Amino acid sequence: MALTEGDAGSGPSGLKRPTKAAAAAALACLGVACALVAVNASSSDYLLVLGAEVFSAAALGLGLVSLSLGLAHLLPSRPDLRRPVIFLVLVCLALLGAHLYIINSPATYTPGGPLVGPVGEPFSDSNILVSSHLSGSTLFVNATDVGSNAISSVTLSVGNLTLSPSGFTGAPTPDFPLQPQSATSSGFRDSVIGAWTIPRGNPATINASYQYLTCYHVPDQSDERGVFGCVMDETYYVPAAQTLLAGTQCSTSVPNCNLEHPFLSKAIIAAGIAIFGLDGFGWRIFTAVLGTLSVPLLFVLAYLVSGNRKLSYFATGLFALDTLFFAHSSAALIDVPAVFFSLLGFIFYFWRASYRSVDHLVVAGIFFGLAALTKETAVFLLAAVVTYEWISGGREFKSSILRSLRVAIPAVFVFMVGLQVYDTLFTSGSFPYFYQQVEYILSYGAGLKGPGWVDTTLHTPITPLNWLTFYSPVGYLVTTVTVNAGSSSYQYVGVGYWGVANVVVVWMVFLWVPLALYGVIRARRQAVPQRDVNFALLMVVWFLWTYVPYVLLWLYGRVTYPFYLVPAIPALASGAAYVTTREWFPYLLALAYVAFAGFFFFLYFPVKDFLPVYLRTLLRW
Repeated sequence: MALTEGDAGSGPSGLKRPTKAAAAAALACLGVACALVAVNASSSDYLLVLGAEVFSAAALGLGLVSLSLGLAHLLPSRPDLRRPVIFLVLVCLALLGAHLYIINSPATYTPGGPLVGPVGEPFSDSNILVSSHLSGSTLFVNATDVGSNAISSVTLSVGNLTLSPSGFTGAPTPDFPLQPQSATSSGFRDSVIGAWTIPRGNPATINASYQYLTCYHVPDQSDERGVFGCVMDETYYVPAAQTLLAGTQCSTSVPNCNLEHPFLSKAIIAAGIAIFGLDGFGWRIFTAVLGTLSVPLLFVLAYLVSGNRKLSYFATGLFALDTLFFAHSSAALIDVPAVFFSLLGFIFYFWRASYRSVDHLVVAGIFFGLAALTKETAVFLLAAVVTYEWISGGREFKSSILRSLRVAIPAVFVFMVGLQVYDTLFTSGSFPYFYQQVEYILSYGAGLKGPGWVDTTLHTPITPLNWLTFYSPVGYLVTTVTVNAGSSSYQYVGVGYWGVANVVVVWMVFLWVPLALYGVIRARRQAVPQRDVNFALLMVVWFLWTYVPYVLLWLYGRVTYPFYLVPAIPALASGAAYVTTREWFPYLLALAYVAFAGFFFFLYFPVKDFLPVYLRTLLRW
C-alpha cells in the first residue's frame, strides 16, 4: 500500500474533483463561521451567531459529502486498499455508534416539580423557592434558585390558567439560566421576578414546574471533577465554549473563560453547541467525532512507518478498545482534539509529498501548532517527532536539524498567531499579547501543587507510577440505581464514566519498550534498515515524551492527574501491537489478547442498558 500524492488522484471513478470541491467548500464555510464568531466577539449580535451556526452546519454537511465521495473514489480505484478501508469504516461506525448511544447519558435537562403553594406564602423544594403576592388583579411572583443546579425554565399556573413566560423579567433559558445563590457573588442572577394580570377572583394556589441543568458550571464549585451530569471537567469547558459564542471579553477574574488552556478545543465544543444546541449531544459530538477519526489515523501512521499491515490492524484495534481514550472522546474534554491534530502532524511528517509547493514537513508543523492550540501539552508530541528526527537521522545530523526546524517553526508560528488572534478578540484588556497568556498558562500550571486525586481503595495519591501499574478507577460521573424488592434491595451502576486506561494494553509497556529498544540497537549495529524497527523507535520516543515529563513534574510537586496519560495511548496501543505481531508470538494468543482487551473495554463501557438488570447488579462498574 504505497500512499503517494499521485495515487490519491488516480482512478476511473471521476470523483476526485468533486471530492476536492466539497472539501474546499467545507473549509470555506468553516472559515466564514470562524470569521462571524470573531466579529461577534467585538460586536455581539444574534444574527452573527445564527450565521455562524448556518455556516458551521454547512461545513459539517459538506465535510461528510467529501468523505463519502472520497471513499467512493478510493474503493474502485485502489483494490489493494479495500480491506483496510472496509475494516476502518466498520471500526469507525462501531465507535461512533457507541458514542451516540451514550452521548446524552444522563439527561442534560431534568424536570422538577410540580410544586403547589398558596398565594402570598413562600413554598419550595431542594431546587427552587417560589414566593408571591397579589396586588389588585396583578400577581407578582419571585422564583429563586436555592439548589446546586442551574434552572433553565420555570412554568407557572394559577387554577386552569398557565402564565406566559414573557411575564418574567428575563425568563430563564438554557443559555441564560438561573444560577444557585452561591453564584450571585460572581455576578450571576439567582432569581427572576414576574408580573401577570389575572382574572377577578383571588386564586388560592400557584403551581410551579421547572427544568434544571444536570451539567452546568457553578462558579464556586469546589469539586473539580464536576457536579452531577458533568463528565469531569465539562463543568469548565462547556461554559467556556459559551463565552466564545457570546463574545465575552475575558480576563482571569471573569468566570467561565478558562484562560489556563488555549482556546481551540473549546471552540470545537462551541461549534457543536452552535449547530446542535446546548445539551450533551451539542457539546460532546465533535469530540466524539475527532476521537473516532483518531483511530483510522493511527492505522495510516502505523502503515506509513512500518509497512506492516498486520501490525497496523492490531494497533488500530487496541487503540479503539482503550477505555480512557474512549471516555475522553465521549465528553467535552480537551485532550482528544490534541491527539487528533498530533496524529495528523505525524502522518504528514512521514508522508513525503509536496502539496502545491508546500513541503510536507511544513504541513506537519501546522497540525502540531493546531494541536498545541487545543492543549498546550501537545508540545511534548512535537518534541517527540523532533527527537525521532534527530535519532533516526544517523550521520546526517545537520540535515536532521534543518528538517526538524521545518516542522517546529511552522508549529510555533501557528500557535503564536492563533493565540494572538484569540487574545486580540477576547482578552485584549487582560492579555494584549499572546506571550502574556502563555505566561499565565505556565504560572497557573506551576501553581497546581499537591497530591492530586486519591485512590479510593489504596487511600494513597494516584501518581504517574500508578498509571502504568494499578490505581482504582476514577469516577468521572457515576450514578447508581437502587431497586427495592420486598424486604431486600440491590444496586447497579446506571451511568459510569470511568477514568482508567485499559490495563491489558498498558501493562504490555514493560515488555514492548525493552524489546523495541533491543530491536533498534540490534538493527543499527547490523546496519540493516527495518521499517518496523523505525516504528518501534517512534513509539518509544512518543511514549517517553508523553510520560517521563509528568514523572518529573510529580517529583517537582506538581499535581499529576491520571488522564494526562491520554496522549500516550496511541503509543501504548502501538507498542502492544508491536509485540503481539512478532513472528514468535502465537497468532491465536494475539487474538485472545485483543479479545481480553475488548472484555476490559466492555466492563468499563459507560452505559449498559442493553444488559438485563440481574446481570448489571453483578457488575461493579
